[in-house]
Amino acid sequence: MNLQQQELYQRLQGFSLDEPNAKLSFSKRLARDNGWTVEYTQQAIAEYKKFAFLAVVAEHPVTPSEQVDQVWHLHLAYTRSYWDELCPNILQKTLHHNPTQGGHLEGEKFNDWYNKTL
Repeated sequence: MNLQQQELYQRLQGFSLDEPNAKLSFSKRLARDNGWTVEYTQQAIAEYKKFAFLAVVAEHPVTPSEQVDQVWHLHLAYTRSYWDELCPNILQKTLHHNPTQGGHLEGEKFNDWYNKTL
């Protein structure tokens, strides 16, 4: 990794999706909504951060796993955290979620992107 990538990775590692005083935190909501354990939820969030890193630094399109996509979808609902903190301050660029348009060719495209992501 170059210096900029290292700095991005460190910013992502230090970024928390949980609000300190929330009665129902992001991670608790994510676990509840998906029927995940707290430990599994923390792993999914860690993978989401790795995915966000790859989305910024990879020189090809990337696509998330189903679990990472669940984290991403919920994070998009936390608009201030996502658009006001993550994108401008952590990633330092916008990261849009572009769902499939459906069909066989789209499936092949996303399978190819996922294999490259891995």
